[in-house]
Amino acid sequence: MTRSPNPRSVAVAVLEQVARRQAYADAALDAHLRRHPSMPPRDRALAAHLVYGVLRWQNRIDVHLARASSRPLGKIHPMVLTILRLAAYQILFLDRVPDRAAVHEAVEETRRRRLGHASGFVNAVLRNLSRQGPDLPLPDEPAERLALRFGCPAWIVERWLDEWGEAGAERLCRAASRVPETWLRVRGDRAEALARLRAEGVEAGPGRYAPQAVWVRFQGQPRDLPLVREGRAVVQDQASQLVADVLAPQPGWRVLDACAAPGLKTLQIAERVGQGGSVLALDLHPHRARGVGELVRGLGLPNVGVVAADAASPPTAREFDAVLVDAPCSGLGVLSRTPEAKWRRTAEEVEDLPGLQARILRGVADRVRPGGILVYATCTTLRAENEEVIAAFLADRPEFQVEAPPDANAPWARFVTAEGFLRTFPEGVGEAGPTALDGFFAARLRRTGGEHR
Repeated sequence: MTRSPNPRSVAVAVLEQVARRQAYADAALDAHLRRHPSMPPRDRALAAHLVYGVLRWQNRIDVHLARASSRPLGKIHPMVLTILRLAAYQILFLDRVPDRAAVHEAVEETRRRRLGHASGFVNAVLRNLSRQGPDLPLPDEPAERLALRFGCPAWIVERWLDEWGEAGAERLCRAASRVPETWLRVRGDRAEALARLRAEGVEAGPGRYAPQAVWVRFQGQPRDLPLVREGRAVVQDQASQLVADVLAPQPGWRVLDACAAPGLKTLQIAERVGQGGSVLALDLHPHRARGVGELVRGLGLPNVGVVAADAASPPTAREFDAVLVDAPCSGLGVLSRTPEAKWRRTAEEVEDLPGLQARILRGVADRVRPGGILVYATCTTLRAENEEVIAAFLADRPEFQVEAPPDANAPWARFVTAEGFLRTFPEGVGEAGPTALDGFFAARLRRTGGEHR
């Protein structure tokens, strides 16, 4: 019988891929767990918890390690540093793991990785860290203080301070460092899905804002849930589900999904337009376009066509009843789900995004029929990628006008701003999961009969 792998070894392997190969944490973790199907659910959950915990708190962990280490972190072998970070997370953040056990596991992992010459160093650093304890003096400067307190890069905190003030920035930092709920979008009757989940021993409840949203708590990976395996639900955050409600596609509509991958919103749109309608899904990257195609085919949606193409130059001259631009963005509204992005994104990259977003909007504008709908959406909290992009587009294309989302009585209508935009600022932080939302933005524009000047 093949022995189940140590969850800490799995976590080290995933973190190494994230750090050195720029892998996405969720994809790397999923790939490792698939190779070990007999791994107990409790161990799988621990491996995931360790991976995401280290990534959420990496800057704070590194400050602790720098204080405990006799050499600069930049001089430590990358694999040894990953092992140290994992053990430090357990010592600093996990009450159920005795410090001595975390130190012992780290030393053994160092030896398993054929880095035995570093085992004494690992042992000394972690024992120093254990003696120093979790307390850390915080800087007086607001951005540096919030960055270290909540595990966020200072440059991101500075943006939030500029736009939302100290209270708003703290709220966003707290949201970025939380452990997010797992959300499903049910494809069918939500009450029946909830009853089934509970009968299978899964703690679950209805979302407060999206009509098909369900939150779940269980040990294991969401893809292993029978509802998901059978295609009766997909893993999708509640705030993400609201974008389709802003678009509000009707049966029979032709819709262009200009930046479709990974395809979750494509599914929602295809289900709403029905067999009498159609969806053309674009993505710039061929492998991501293939992923969208596999998803829609696997779920039995023949009314979707998928093309690898640049949305800034759509490969069609036809006009559509509606166009969705789920734009490439900084992702600062979903950092709790993609914590590796905190340490991968740079301020310079984010400054370039509004130009790309504007090019995509200009590229698809003529694909919207007169009277049709254009929705621009992001999962970021920065005005430069949201309101300012829309303002520049409307100045150039006055035949488009902002239109408030159509369902004024929907539970999510409370998130519609005075300008008519949907903005989900993280809600319910520190409360029960059903109230928590990621940070999304969506603007619904209608093309009038006016000509483009």
